[in-house]
Amino acid sequence: LNTPVRTAAVIDLATRMNAAQAKWDRLTAADYAAIRTVGALIAAVENHYSLPHDQATRDVEFWLRDVGLQAHP
Repeated sequence: LNTPVRTAAVIDLATRMNAAQAKWDRLTAADYAAIRTVGALIAAVENHYSLPHDQATRDVEFWLRDVGLQAHP
């Protein structure tokens, strides 16, 4: 990826909740409700799937691009 992920960037998962739940079904409704930033989503994916931080970051970056979800600074 050419640009580093902005982990503090705010994301609105509500618009892509079905896609997020299909991708990361181990995250609970409470997890999704608490996620407000890209960094929080990365941390949740990292923790629930026991992934290294770099892999969780890549997974989230690719997913954000795939679903066309923009992070806001």
